[in-house]
Amino acid sequence: MLTKLNTMVGKLLIYTAFIASVISIIGFFLAHNGKENFLKMGRVFFHITSISIITAALYLLYNILTHNFQLSYVWEQSSTDLQLPLLISTFWAGQEGSFMLWALLTAVIGVFLLNYVSKGERMEPQVMVMFTLVLSFITLILILKSPFHYLWESFPKEVDYGFMPPEGRGLNPLLQNFWMAIHPPTLFIGFASLTVPFAFAMGALLKNDFDSWTSFSVPWILFAGGVLGLGIMMGGYWAYSILGWGGYWAWDPVENSSLIPWIINVASLHTIIAQRKTGGYKKTNLLLSILAFLLVLYSTFLTRSGILGDSSVHSFVDPGAEVYLALVVFISTFTLISLGMILVRWKSLKDIRIESSKLMTKESFLFIGALLLCASALVIFVGTSLPIVSQSKVDQTFYNNMNLPVAIFLMFTMGISLYIEWKETELSKFWKNMILPTAFSLITLVILITIGLRDPLYIVFAFVSLIAFFVNARFAIRIIKSGTMNFGGMFAHIGIALFFLGVIGSARYSQDVDLSLEEGKPQEAFGYQFTYVGANTFMDPNNKRDTMYAFNIKVEKENKEMTMRPVMFYSKFSQGVMKSPDIAYFSYKDLYISPMSLEESNPYPQESMYELKKGTKTKVNELEVEFVDFDFGNMQKGGKEMGSGNYTLGAIIKVTDGGVTETMNVRTKFVDGTPQPNPVMMESSKKYAFYFLNMSVRGEEEGGTTAVFSIMDASKSPQQQAGETLVVNAAIKPFISVLWTGIVILFAGFIVAIVRRRKELLVKHPEKHEEHSTGNGSKQKNKKK
Repeated sequence: MLTKLNTMVGKLLIYTAFIASVISIIGFFLAHNGKENFLKMGRVFFHITSISIITAALYLLYNILTHNFQLSYVWEQSSTDLQLPLLISTFWAGQEGSFMLWALLTAVIGVFLLNYVSKGERMEPQVMVMFTLVLSFITLILILKSPFHYLWESFPKEVDYGFMPPEGRGLNPLLQNFWMAIHPPTLFIGFASLTVPFAFAMGALLKNDFDSWTSFSVPWILFAGGVLGLGIMMGGYWAYSILGWGGYWAWDPVENSSLIPWIINVASLHTIIAQRKTGGYKKTNLLLSILAFLLVLYSTFLTRSGILGDSSVHSFVDPGAEVYLALVVFISTFTLISLGMILVRWKSLKDIRIESSKLMTKESFLFIGALLLCASALVIFVGTSLPIVSQSKVDQTFYNNMNLPVAIFLMFTMGISLYIEWKETELSKFWKNMILPTAFSLITLVILITIGLRDPLYIVFAFVSLIAFFVNARFAIRIIKSGTMNFGGMFAHIGIALFFLGVIGSARYSQDVDLSLEEGKPQEAFGYQFTYVGANTFMDPNNKRDTMYAFNIKVEKENKEMTMRPVMFYSKFSQGVMKSPDIAYFSYKDLYISPMSLEESNPYPQESMYELKKGTKTKVNELEVEFVDFDFGNMQKGGKEMGSGNYTLGAIIKVTDGGVTETMNVRTKFVDGTPQPNPVMMESSKKYAFYFLNMSVRGEEEGGTTAVFSIMDASKSPQQQAGETLVVNAAIKPFISVLWTGIVILFAGFIVAIVRRRKELLVKHPEKHEEHSTGNGSKQKNKKK
């Protein structure tokens, strides 16, 4: 009875959330149509929706923490040996859990959004009806792909009712690290928060008011941009530092699919700034805010439908026909709703007066910047979508070559736009302002060329990035000195400029080489001496099922040495070898060692091998060795026993050491055709060990039948003399620390901008926000529908 009740709790909460969300949508929609009494109903049922989803998420977490392996999802993703942070991260490790996480974060953001829009005239019914509609669709997917199925429901023919496995399958070793605990939730917060600008844009279309929504949505656009950007680059650092992919961005379709909405979101942020200042780009802002969210849905479809299962290492596979269809319906529905609303408001949108602005105005440069961002997003979209419509896919050079000119123009625009005025720019003043940043940029560029920057196109890229850096840094310093907080944008631009400078150094001028490091034998590369000194095992507290190996490499340069320890192990979970790099961080470069393979050397070195025909002799140092004949014992030569591969064969040799000659029978046992030689030593001297390795049967014209021997130092076993060979890829990545520094500053810029916009909203009444109602906008402001 208790098990039956437990079975129902999770699903009941999801069904409750879905039904409540539908009622909430009806309430908000009726309120939008002027029936204000239904606003309370919309609010109450939205809270019921959110509480149900949050409770369902907590219930799933409870089952994970208590190791309730009766739940299929808990059994498939977790195990008892995981430490708490990774055990919690199994919540979102699988398909069902990631949908649950998306729903949870959307519900939590919705609670804050409802509180936000309920204050003043912030289009509450219009915004919440669209937001809740999104939440209801996610909840519907949770009904189809529930994390609350029990084993006997998932495997009815294999598992009896009430069966409790003693242990779970465990978390994929690839996911067992710190970044798994924070990267997916950060990414999903970004995805969930992009629903808010979409809801505001759709709310504006519903209300037929294209002015006020931008003021209210800007903090959310900033929040979504900052968090989603941080989540994307967390994934990049994870790939670089833990997974051993050698880089931070591989233009993988799933990686790209999260980058595209971020780029569109950033583009919308710039045109919204222009709208708030001049009243322009109203249609552009609506379209970009809607497009960013639709691209989130597209990203979800690419990642979770299995359609890129053969093209991406990140993609989920086999989601089931119901989920595939639900995702298609999800995307199609919101695309059609968006297009429908634009068509309904087409006349109003068409009537918005467009005032042309001069080229040398800040408004024009903001639009050019947004246009360049959209061009980059389009290139990535085309490359990412190609595997869906054809059997082919583009490689990294497509993205790099297509985006490089866009990035150059973007940095140029970012660099000079701050000295462009809103209405009219005095050119003499502009050129005067540009002198100092240009001089600093040229000096730095000369230094970069001196230390190795050679490619002409990348020299241009570096120069415009430096211009962008110095101009924005100059403005940021000036603003900070003035005591105001409107330097968030400058920080973000400085971060982007540093990021691109880091890309130029680490991607274009990275060097790498494959090294075969025979144990104890040093090799030179990049001015360093690398010596593999053996491996040691260690215990990973999160993975007690596999034996982990750290491969110790002594790295020496200029009388300094350090030990780097890349890791490899065989994973029982994934039935394959897992690899993790080791990185030495320096101020201006990283030394990156990624393990490739471990090769066991032949235990019998080539210099110890001798192949002798019957009756022939050879000299081995002070010894004279003669091969007399084979000893087949009672076995028939070439008979059934030899054909089985399991037999013992001897080789009779005469060894003369000085004046002493001894005859020895060196025997080898063959097991399944593999020789297992037994060493033999002379009675008079124990200096050498003789191994009979094999009999080589050939015709007389090919040299005849021979015996192969190994004669080695008897004080060492063959294994001790053989050693191992560790094959690694060693790389130097210049200025990659500049890239990571840029990302941190970029995120800091978003935070500062959010705080500033939040303060603006707190001190101003919504109706008094900085708005410009031009054309029909002022007439449309108070209209409904």
